[in-house]
Amino acid sequence: MERDRMAALTQQDERLQFPILCNMAKEVWKTKEAKTSTGDAPTLGEARKRGILMESTTAIMLLLAGADVLVMRHLNP
Repeated sequence: MERDRMAALTQQDERLQFPILCNMAKEVWKTKEAKTSTGDAPTLGEARKRGILMESTTAIMLLLAGADVLVMRHLNP
């Protein structure tokens, strides 16, 4: 993302100047750790809270990398 952003700025590339959209919800919630129930892995904590924390941590990393728009999905704990 950083390379794309720098190329857009320095080379005046119109195709790279669009906002960066990250649809991470589907990717986070299909991981094994987010889907494992609390009974199968008691050391990982409550499954719903774990999934939401994984999603928010991923969102923070993508924002730090330069994302402009994030698509998130979470379940109410």
